[in-house]
Amino acid sequence: MKKLIVIVCSMFLFYSGLFAQEKQFKAEVYGFIRSEFYHDSYKGINAAMDNFYLFPAYAGLDPAGKEINKNGMTNYTAMATRFGFNISGPELFGAKSSANFETDFAGIVSEYPEVLRLRKAFVKLDWENVSLLVGQTWHPLWNGMGGNFPQVGNLNTGAPFNPFNRSPQIDFDYRTGNVTFSFTALYEQQYVSRGFYAAPNSNSKNLAKRNAGIPELVIGINHSKGAVTAGIAGQFNAIQPMSITDMGYVTEELNTSLVGMAYLAYKKDKLYLLAKGLYGQNMANMLMLGGYGAKSYNTTTGEMTYTNYNNYSALFNLVYGTKVQLGLFAGVAGNLGTVDPLYDFGGSAKIAGLATSLKNMSRASTYMAYNIKNLKFVAEYEMTTADWGAGNFDFSDGLYDDTNSATNHRFLLMVMYNF
Repeated sequence: MKKLIVIVCSMFLFYSGLFAQEKQFKAEVYGFIRSEFYHDSYKGINAAMDNFYLFPAYAGLDPAGKEINKNGMTNYTAMATRFGFNISGPELFGAKSSANFETDFAGIVSEYPEVLRLRKAFVKLDWENVSLLVGQTWHPLWNGMGGNFPQVGNLNTGAPFNPFNRSPQIDFDYRTGNVTFSFTALYEQQYVSRGFYAAPNSNSKNLAKRNAGIPELVIGINHSKGAVTAGIAGQFNAIQPMSITDMGYVTEELNTSLVGMAYLAYKKDKLYLLAKGLYGQNMANMLMLGGYGAKSYNTTTGEMTYTNYNNYSALFNLVYGTKVQLGLFAGVAGNLGTVDPLYDFGGSAKIAGLATSLKNMSRASTYMAYNIKNLKFVAEYEMTTADWGAGNFDFSDGLYDDTNSATNHRFLLMVMYNF
């Protein structure tokens, strides 16, 4: 694998050098080598061998009354290492042309980590007031049309309190003065909406989106002046949770959902501040709390209609310093229940999503970083608490009347060399 990577990079650099001479192309390599040691006090929902930790998972008590998942885990890994190419090319259609390709070694994070995977791959045309991006990159709700995402030590960049998603998309931006209007149409690849499909392999995990045939749509407005940036955005999504009912009938019933986002950021000299909030439905494809369930059921055909859970999240992030940096992060998220009552399937409900039985969640973290030119050392403490539903289930709103709380304490030490 190492030899293959070296050969591929060498060939790319060789041919990019030829293109630079003949076709005015220029390619710059960037990336970092990252290794990290971490310890979790509570097992949880995670990816990449616990490297990407979301929240603790309550699993009940053993016969002696001890919490089953309150058992520490420790790991050391370098799988977050990544590299990419920024490519600039000749003028096309009166616009500056550029492209980006980026990969890392997180692989299929839940199954085969430590193999190459695609992170970003897009082409961009940039006119004076208009830009067009085609390809895969970050979801527009992740960073709010700019570099405004949580700055933390852990790989999760604030998830699940902040959206985390990279998707194939077409993005159109129009700039006038200090204001940018953005329109984005996206499909799903690695980060997918849940459906009622059997998923025997990774190629079938995004069937709910593929079968719907309608792209996810995001419209945003961003205002930037001096050190202050503010933005709002709205998202519309449609999925087809199933194509064949349990009675064998074809169904094309869609579930549609909406999300709203607002943020305010300040960046000047040594200080970075970010406040951000989201309210919406079925945000599981962005690694956030959310989902939906069946609200009606045809006992003859097996067809269902759907209702969404309403969820919210809010976060605050502060970073100060350059050579020595101090960072703080605080986030809350919650489940407000379903819009309509759920259908009672003989004492149970049919629900899809991410942690729909989780009522409330919070996180507080702090880190210290020491930067020496290209080298960075980070130490971080992160505490995440999740209140899981327990007791009686209420079909009127999809919530439980009691909760069980679980708290994880994560300690991280990280070394990163940027190039």
